[in-house]
Amino acid sequence: MNKYTVWILVLVIFIRLYLIILPSFRIDMNSWQAWSTRLAEVTPLHFYAPNYFSDYFPGYLYMLWFLGLTFKLLFSTLSIFSLPFEYYLKFFTNVFDIATAYFIYKIICNYKQKAGFWAAIFYLANPALFFNSSVWGQIDGILTFFLVYSAYCLLELKSAYRFSISSSLSILVKPQGLAIFPVTIIYLITNYKYKKYFSLLLIPIFLILLSLPFFLKDPVLGLFHLFQKSANTYPYTSMFSYNFWAFAGWWIPDSTKFSAVTYQAWGIIIYLVMLVFILGPLIIKKGYKNNFLIYFAMALASFAFFLFLTRIHQRYLFPFFAFLAVSAFIKNSMKLKIIYTALSLIHFINLWYVYYYYNYVYTNPKFSSLLIFKFLSANYNLFTLFNLLGFGLLILIYYINTKEKHVQKIS
Repeated sequence: MNKYTVWILVLVIFIRLYLIILPSFRIDMNSWQAWSTRLAEVTPLHFYAPNYFSDYFPGYLYMLWFLGLTFKLLFSTLSIFSLPFEYYLKFFTNVFDIATAYFIYKIICNYKQKAGFWAAIFYLANPALFFNSSVWGQIDGILTFFLVYSAYCLLELKSAYRFSISSSLSILVKPQGLAIFPVTIIYLITNYKYKKYFSLLLIPIFLILLSLPFFLKDPVLGLFHLFQKSANTYPYTSMFSYNFWAFAGWWIPDSTKFSAVTYQAWGIIIYLVMLVFILGPLIIKKGYKNNFLIYFAMALASFAFFLFLTRIHQRYLFPFFAFLAVSAFIKNSMKLKIIYTALSLIHFINLWYVYYYYNYVYTNPKFSSLLIFKFLSANYNLFTLFNLLGFGLLILIYYINTKEKHVQKIS
C-alpha cells in the first residue's frame, strides 16, 4: 500500500458519499420511510398486520427501527419523510459496502498480500454497486456483507459457529442469501469434523429467536409464512432483469406453461441442473480443498440463482460481484477481472433502466423519448445474451481451473 492507492480509495469513497444526494428510487425509499415510521410507532410487536404491506424480513426492519429512532434523537425537528433521512439510510448502506470491501481485503491478503488493497478498491469502485447503494438506496450491500463475512469465517477463520450466526443474519436481512448456501454446506461437510455440523442448528435457532418480536403469535413458522407471502408478491418470470426469462418476456406470469410444465418449475429445474454443474467438481474432483474454487463456486451459484429462477429482481445479482472479485484476485486472473468489469457495466445498465423507468417514465410517459431509454427498451435481450455468455465463460474457466494447482495461502 502506498499514498497513491490510499488516495484512490479516499476518492472512491468520496464519490460514493457524494452520489447519496442524487434522487433515490422513489418506491423503495417511500417504503423504508413508512416502515421506519411504523416501527417507531408500534414497535416490532405489531409491525406486520393483515392490512399493512411489508414483504421484507425482520433483519433490515430492525435496522430501520434503529435508524428511525436515532435520526429523531439527533434531528428532532426533521421528519423521517425528508431528504436528510434518505441520506442517512444511504450512508448506512455504504458503511456495509466499505465493511465488505475490508473483508475482501482480508481474504485476498491471505493469498496475495499486495493485492488486497486493490481488490477492495475494485469492489468499491464497481459502478453498479455504488449506484445500487448510493443512488437507488437499496440494501443488497447489507446482505452481501453478511454473506462475505460468513464465507470469511468458514474458509479463512475456520469457525463454523461464526459462519452459522452470520448466515442466519444474512437470511434475516434477505432470503436471497440462500443462493450460496449449497456451496457453503459442501465446504462445511467436507472440511470440518462431523461435530461441527451441529453448528448449522444455530441458523434456525437464531432465525426464530431474532424474528420472535415480530411473530409472537406464530413464533416458529412466522418467518416461513412471511417468506411464502414475499415469494408470491411478484409471481412473474423476470422483473426487468437481464436473465434467461427475459427471452420469454418481462412480467409474464410464471404460471404460464411450456410442455405442460410452468415457467416457475422450469426455472427451478434449470437452476438445479446448473447447481449440479457447479457443485460437481467440488465433490468429484475434491475441489472442496481449494478455497479459490469455493469462492468461485459461490459466485457461480449466485449468478445461476439470478439467471435461471423466475421472480427475480435485477438487484439480486449484487452478491455475485463480491465473490467474483475475490476469485479474480486470489488467482490474479486478468480474464476474470475483464469479465467482472463487463458484467458490472451490464448490471449497471440494467439498474439504471429500472431506476429511470419508475422514477420518470412511469409517472410521465414523455420521458420515454430519451434516446438511450428507447435503445435499451428495444435491445434488452442483447444484454441478456451478454449475461448468459458471461456465465458460460465463467463456467468454462471454472472447469479449467479444477485441473490446475491450488492457490496456497501465505504462511
